[in-house]
Amino acid sequence: MYDIEPVIPLIEAGYTLLTPNFRLARAVRSEWNVTRSASGDQVWQAPDIHALEPWLIQQWKNAVDRGELPLQLRLGGAQITELWQQVIAASERNKDAAQLLQPAAAARQAQSARDTLMRWQVDTAQYAVMQQFQFDMDCSTWLQWQRQFEERLNTRKLVTATDCIRQLLQLSSQQRLYKVALLDFDDVPALFSAALATLCVEIVEVQPRGKRAEGTARAAPDKATELQAAAHWACTVNRREPGASVAIVLPDMVTDKSAIEYFLRREFDCLGEKYTSLPVNFSAGMALDQVPVVRAALQALHCSGKQTPLDDIVALMQSRFTRSTASESALGNLLIKQLFEVGRKQIKTSDLRQVANDVHLGDLRGHVLGEILQQQAQIRSLRARATPGDWVPVLCEILDLWAWPGTTALDSLEYQQVELWYRVLEDMAAYDVICEPLPFSDFLNLLQRHCAQQVFQPQTADSKVQVLGVLEAAGLKFDYMWLSGMQAKEWPGPAKPNPFIPVALQVRLQMPHANAEREWAFVAVLMEQYMHSAAVVEASYTQQVDGVPELPSALLDDFDWQDPMQAIGVPGEWSERWQRRQIEAVDDSFGPPILAGELDQTRGGSGLIEDQSNCPFRAFAKHRLKSLPLAAVHVAISAADRGSVLHDALYALWGDLENSTTLSAMPDPELEEVIMRAVASALGEVKRSLWLSVDGSFWDIERKRLEQLLKEWLLVEKQREPFVVCAREESVELVVSGLPLRLRVDRIDQLDDGSKAVIDYKSGRSYLRDWLGERPPKPQLPLYIGALAETPGALTFAQVRSRDCKYVGLGANQIMPKFTTDIPKAVRGRMPAQDWDQLCTLWQEGLAALADGYLNGDAQVDPLSPGSCNWCGQQVLCRIGQQSVGAA
Repeated sequence: MYDIEPVIPLIEAGYTLLTPNFRLARAVRSEWNVTRSASGDQVWQAPDIHALEPWLIQQWKNAVDRGELPLQLRLGGAQITELWQQVIAASERNKDAAQLLQPAAAARQAQSARDTLMRWQVDTAQYAVMQQFQFDMDCSTWLQWQRQFEERLNTRKLVTATDCIRQLLQLSSQQRLYKVALLDFDDVPALFSAALATLCVEIVEVQPRGKRAEGTARAAPDKATELQAAAHWACTVNRREPGASVAIVLPDMVTDKSAIEYFLRREFDCLGEKYTSLPVNFSAGMALDQVPVVRAALQALHCSGKQTPLDDIVALMQSRFTRSTASESALGNLLIKQLFEVGRKQIKTSDLRQVANDVHLGDLRGHVLGEILQQQAQIRSLRARATPGDWVPVLCEILDLWAWPGTTALDSLEYQQVELWYRVLEDMAAYDVICEPLPFSDFLNLLQRHCAQQVFQPQTADSKVQVLGVLEAAGLKFDYMWLSGMQAKEWPGPAKPNPFIPVALQVRLQMPHANAEREWAFVAVLMEQYMHSAAVVEASYTQQVDGVPELPSALLDDFDWQDPMQAIGVPGEWSERWQRRQIEAVDDSFGPPILAGELDQTRGGSGLIEDQSNCPFRAFAKHRLKSLPLAAVHVAISAADRGSVLHDALYALWGDLENSTTLSAMPDPELEEVIMRAVASALGEVKRSLWLSVDGSFWDIERKRLEQLLKEWLLVEKQREPFVVCAREESVELVVSGLPLRLRVDRIDQLDDGSKAVIDYKSGRSYLRDWLGERPPKPQLPLYIGALAETPGALTFAQVRSRDCKYVGLGANQIMPKFTTDIPKAVRGRMPAQDWDQLCTLWQEGLAALADGYLNGDAQVDPLSPGSCNWCGQQVLCRIGQQSVGAA
């Protein structure tokens, strides 16, 4: 992976070889070892090869050990960012200071600004430089932060890596001890050049000398096609020439790594059982807080706080890295169901502990999660403050309760991840010099941020196929190289000057990303390195990204353009197998019928008939298979809970009023008192857990809302013909075509002529069409007909909705002005009824047909309308919308 010939004389002459990065240093060292072994040597001296910046840091350490530089503590990158965040937070506490939306991002930019200025040897204390900063608000703000940052460093005797390199300039010229060779550098910061001049008696620059490749380029219609083509090309070359080195260069490793990995696995047939045998190395790692074993540890630790995210709880119960691995058991599933019924994204840890301890199923009682949280709550030190280093033993104690990292054996990658985790815990003590004692929750946030900045790079054997970023590939040698993503807007990319450094200063000193010219110069040098790094260079670009047309980079002007790519479809072997498939069709639209002896276990309510009407499969899945979707999380209380409180308020209200005569005769002040009592009674019935789940101010708002809503509703009630409320929330039983059902009628009024009006309260919008037709979407009102001794005079929804209160119904009696009694007109096109009695008969027949279908096992996927699927929750079972396996 590196042309070692030009540097062999330098190694033999005792030169120290310096490279831009660790990867190139490892490649040079590896090639030297291969060369010595090939020449027959059995023992040879290891060459002195290092990445430039770590080598300069080591020289600072050596100078400190010799007493030539003062002893100071060097901070790591994560500690430096944290110190910047402290400075910014202290600045924001000033009432006149601007408040940042993303202080963490500002801290990273501020840190980058300081490092860049130091590397280009810009002294911000000089008056002329300081004046440039004063002309821009962001820059002048950073200058204030920088002074506070420097003060904290000096007070605590701390330094950053860049400070260490700058201190090397203080050494005398007598310390020039080294002869160094710089390999494949395109740009060396002024500070590093000055440090090298202080340390070295001789500096030699070595640039690629290989023949410039003739490049070919192709256009891809989309990103997926481009990455598929790159993977197919790499696999083809590898199989044709197993000894050849192949590189795929990705400009955006974060976005494209997963896709290219999948395509490579498919091409190399490394999916399924061969998953671990992919002969490809990836240069990009993964943030430590995102790897599964560490993510499980962080989720478990966050359960020590006052609240725990619901998603974290479910993930822990499904994780194999913790003790709580009972998600597949009936008890674990029941606990998850109960947690979702709470309806909160964040659950109080005390409530979580109680629910986990109380959950029971048969003889099983209490989930292991409750035991863990109980033991965790007994750790007294969690309520104290401590330094980050002192929190680490407590953290380990908590993870021991969770049995992290699990009881099953870890694979190689997981073992490496756990090793890195423990090294991170050792690093946490370094925060003691910059952090005051802090609560455990703040320590966990600090740990999370630190893990997010730690990149896990698996230690794998070298491979002939490499996937690299644009900088990792520079300087390495390959037989074949594919450059992807060569769009004009990416090569070169747009200028990104640091917002905390005056742009004019950045342009004058040609700092990184300062302007378009600087970006062009950078990628032009990089492209030249690529063209001298491989015998064959392929390049590609995507013609369209997110629907926006793209042009190729001007750097590809001298490439030989090939025909555009065609979208690569399914591999030929897969297509062949698909064509040879044998299809067996099974009609599973009916389940076994319900036998007479099973009717006692088949009780349901109006919801059963409603499900059967909307889709037979929904009824079969919910009521026979007991397949129930998890409840949705919500803000404050759910719509169902609000509706329940409204029902309770109306129940209490008509318990006091009883009839329309009392309502009409009651003075407004007295009526307001009745309304207030009804609302207070309803709120008094709210479950304690629900009452405590939201702030008290919410219930004050809800009380006022309900009182106003009941006032609006009673204005509608006053328009009605005389009535007496003869039943409220009455439970009734009936049998429809042999199917036993239980119903609860919201309210039944007796009218002047002795007939009954059945009322169903609704807080949402109501429509007549919802209970008309052969399969009515909401059949509960027609069901009530069979539950009463005689046919009611009217069925109606009572739409109790702010600024839209009204009755929506049908009947033989006009219970209020504009109430619909013209049956033929109301049901035209939906049901062939000429009068009220005939309509009631048709309803009874239709409901009986639905009940028969349910009893006979009808499970057809036959939604009444597209809207029937919106709240079904059974799509994972019925697979509606998926193409049939027999389709072409």
